[in-house]
Amino acid sequence: MDHLIVWSAVSMAWTEMGLSDEDYDKIAADLQLSYASWSEIDDIIKGDVLGSFALTSLLLLLALVSFIGIFFVSLPDWGYEEAELRRRMGNWSKMPRWKHYLNPLRIVGYPLALLLSISVRKKLKNSFLRRQAES
Repeated sequence: MDHLIVWSAVSMAWTEMGLSDEDYDKIAADLQLSYASWSEIDDIIKGDVLGSFALTSLLLLLALVSFIGIFFVSLPDWGYEEAELRRRMGNWSKMPRWKHYLNPLRIVGYPLALLLSISVRKKLKNSFLRRQAES
């Protein structure tokens, strides 16, 4: 199954603009077409997307610690291009999930990715569960 919609939605936590409330409703509607439960989506988010963005999260923290470093870390304004996300997804899926976490930098960055994405994950979950209850 192609999980691009999950990756695309959650990756917005690492952009400058983020998502609007209407965006969450539209994404939740699209997610309902492919996923039966929130736990399926949550597994992809926590197992794949956050792991992939763990290094990005660590770089953001390091850039903030050294103020000058913030000028060297660029976040997209409006979101990641589909080609970039597909490349990231492909790189991630080339090896088993557990092998990615042998990298200690990814382990350090993972809690930061959890924190950076908390708002997106919460709003997306609420929209998904609300739409699921309505149907």
